Amino acid sequence: MMKKWVLLAAAAALAVNVTGCKSGGDAPSGTKNATEASSQAGSQAEPGGKEAGMEESKGESADPAEEEIPNPFKELEGPEGLKELQLNMEVPEGAEDAQYLSIDNEIGEISFVLDGHRYAYRGAAHAEDFSGIFEEFEPEELGVSDLGADGSVVIKTTVSGGRLASWEKGGAKYTLYTPDAVEDGALIQLCSALIEKN
Repeated sequence: MMKKWVLLAAAAALAVNVTGCKSGGDAPSGTKNATEASSQAGSQAEPGGKEAGMEESKGESADPAEEEIPNPFKELEGPEGLKELQLNMEVPEGAEDAQYLSIDNEIGEISFVLDGHRYAYRGAAHAEDFSGIFEEFEPEELGVSDLGADGSVVIKTTVSGGRLASWEKGGAKYTLYTPDAVEDGALIQLCSALIEKN
């Protein structure tokens, strides 16, 4: 008797659904057709899945701090580009893989390899501290005069063994950095060659 009752209930439910489909009528309340639900959702969204009005509200509430920061590095064709920054900088003889950059349209940089060591050679006519080296330095400094600079060339050593030389010439300041433990004599010779081209 119980089985008969369950079968009758199932048949009645099926009949109601079939009738609703044939007549184009609404499905029983509380059971929305899946296609209908998705088409309504589609009418509220723009292409790409954005809800209507989302683009405008995003534009209004965008945080200025989230705006893209422009890249300060600009690749240059060669030493001619550095002259626009009032800098006379050239790579030494025998240097390889030279790359020329402008940083914030104020600092010039030449990156190059010489005798197996990578160097970053920077210059600036107006900037103060522009070496870009934020390591801690050993307390001892080496000052070398008579290299053609306006004053001494100061050579420092980082705690990790890198070397940084700095000098002034013709109203501009220059730095030369390598992360390698280059000996004093080789570094002084290189600084002399670079200063000669300033």
